[in-house]
Amino acid sequence: MKTYRLHAPRDMRFENVPEPVINPDQVLIRVHTMGVCGSDLHRYTGNFPANYPLILGHEFAGDIVQVGANVADLKVGQRVTAEPNFWCGKCVYCQAGKQNLCVNRIGLAYHVDGCQAEYVKVPAAFAWRLPDTMSYAQGAMVEPLMASLHGFRRSRAKLGDTLAILGCGTIGLLALLCAKAAGCRVVAIDVVSSKLELAQKLGADEIINGRDTDPVETIKQMTDGLGLEVVMETAGIAATVEQAVAMAAQGGRVVLVGISNRPAQVIPAIVVRREIEICGSYLYHAREFASGIQLIASGAVDVLALVGLTTDLDHAQEAYDQALAGNVAKALIKIQ
Repeated sequence: MKTYRLHAPRDMRFENVPEPVINPDQVLIRVHTMGVCGSDLHRYTGNFPANYPLILGHEFAGDIVQVGANVADLKVGQRVTAEPNFWCGKCVYCQAGKQNLCVNRIGLAYHVDGCQAEYVKVPAAFAWRLPDTMSYAQGAMVEPLMASLHGFRRSRAKLGDTLAILGCGTIGLLALLCAKAAGCRVVAIDVVSSKLELAQKLGADEIINGRDTDPVETIKQMTDGLGLEVVMETAGIAATVEQAVAMAAQGGRVVLVGISNRPAQVIPAIVVRREIEICGSYLYHAREFASGIQLIASGAVDVLALVGLTTDLDHAQEAYDQALAGNVAKALIKIQ
């Protein structure tokens, strides 16, 4: 099969490799469309570890072409997407319904080859059928939507609440769509004008450019000095983590979705005296995949509004180049 495989940082090569061989509990999927994720970019540039050579890609949709002997509920020809984080189902976290924290998790395009190829194999238990009304492109957007949906649910924001989202990349913009679908007012914050313009098109009620003004002071002015009850940090930058805590109201909640390995300065006394709740949000729970598919299929969220580039496998490098340059919110690659 044809693939565009990573051999070293910034060294991807077109190759023909053997098709994956499935075991009795797996399905083989012909990949139609995949999305380029931020983690793919980090592994491509060498910022995240990788076991070379490695096929990147974990956001995708395609058609089942082979089912294992033990698979009873899926058939050849069905259109599917898949959860790319294969949890064990046996550890203490899986048993508690927190599969995102599984200690034995196997990640597609991390521990095993991903979907940037003509075929990919996944455990059948992690394949999700797509409604006939959903396109392959929409199917490839289910997984990134999940990270945002899980973070939004962790915020406990409800109808009529106003929340700030710091960072208008893919995850931040998808969180915006989730918040608007739930009837919330959204203040979108970033330092890139084009990202803020897209956020406004997607329904942001207010936008703040952090290059032009202090986001914390602006939020304070908007709220008569009180701050906001819900703040989501999706940029993964130490400075925005600090801003998120500073703009939270007394008794407010800060949800950290962005991933940063750099320390952020948070004064514990402020968190304690103002009873600010800070929580992390990582991946998603198994049951949330069905919710994401339903949100897209029903039209409640328009995930394709984020797609700024669609190309084919032969021009996959363009998708990486444009995404790295920040020229597109989301790049898709059509494999078939």
